[in-house]
Amino acid sequence: MPEEEPITDSFLIELLEGYTSTEAAEIQRYMKQWDAATYTSVAQSILDHAARKGIEVLKYLRKAHNFNKKGAIRVPKTGYRGDSSAVYRKGNEYLIVRPDQYGTEKIITYGVNDD
Repeated sequence: MPEEEPITDSFLIELLEGYTSTEAAEIQRYMKQWDAATYTSVAQSILDHAARKGIEVLKYLRKAHNFNKKGAIRVPKTGYRGDSSAVYRKGNEYLIVRPDQYGTEKIITYGVNDD
């Protein structure tokens, strides 16, 4: 089996800190669904968004991953906004996405609007 590359992203090291190897693998799987957007890395984006929303990282990633777009209202209905993003809203939850270079929608952020 080839040796794994050492992790050089300090944000990823911080993101995975305190998790079991199984949880870390789950986090890294979810990260593939994300776009770094204006951050230097996907890990930095996730750390910042989870902290600002006060949600533990793995729980935050699971919630974003499990967001069901079916039945969600998409803004705009087709295409993307000027910043090349789109928002899915369902109940009080939202998911903001942006297409990658292959046209696959990647998550920029997830959140819940509290009333």
